[in-house]
Amino acid sequence: MSKAVVYTGADPTVNEEEFEVVAEWQDDQDVAVVTVADGLTKIKDSAFYGCTGLHNLSFLKDSAVTTIGDSAFERSGAAALWGMEGVRVMGNYAFRCCNDLRTIEGLGCEEMGHSCFAGCILLQSMKGWPASITAIPFWTFIGCTGMTTVDCDLSRVTSIGSNAFWGCTSLLPPSLSADGADPAAVLAFLKRKSFLERTPERRAFLCSLKHAQSNYYNRTGDPCGASRRIIMEFAGLFPA
Repeated sequence: MSKAVVYTGADPTVNEEEFEVVAEWQDDQDVAVVTVADGLTKIKDSAFYGCTGLHNLSFLKDSAVTTIGDSAFERSGAAALWGMEGVRVMGNYAFRCCNDLRTIEGLGCEEMGHSCFAGCILLQSMKGWPASITAIPFWTFIGCTGMTTVDCDLSRVTSIGSNAFWGCTSLLPPSLSADGADPAAVLAFLKRKSFLERTPERRAFLCSLKHAQSNYYNRTGDPCGASRRIIMEFAGLFPA
């Protein structure tokens, strides 16, 4: 039976029989609605780990929460991340293996741990990568096999960690989605893909492509000339 709870930020308890530390609502699959206690600024480590009934995280939008701890929503039922502009710090594994998560939009964080979205197999798109984060941590999207879209400006990102997009076979060519792929090559491809998927720039690019093809044809009479391939290489539609 689904239930509504108030998150108070209580410290984890110790299960002496199992020799493990258990967070406030960890593995409680009935938790469906959450209200954060007034003034609380952190969702502690593993707080909602395994809460598969918790699909809507919109309660974060109007709260004072600025920090999401390690594994705070790992293996939860989170379906979409939005309205999290107030969150500044996101811990390791924060949303790892959230099997219902499909979209990420409007993250405002300034610090991000590794493996935050690892194993989110239904994740389809990344929108609005935080402008203040210039490096995508290692294993961030590892195993996100359903990811198809990078709908954001990655121009400020200067590097990505190892295997950040390992297994993202719907997003990257096989050579770039493989284990040990060159991070610099992955980033270069993603920046081209991001450029094409931002509507105004994509429209301008396609117009430029058509204009270049027309000029080449007028000069040479060859509709399939080398200039077309060079432009398409830039677009990432052919390997360079």
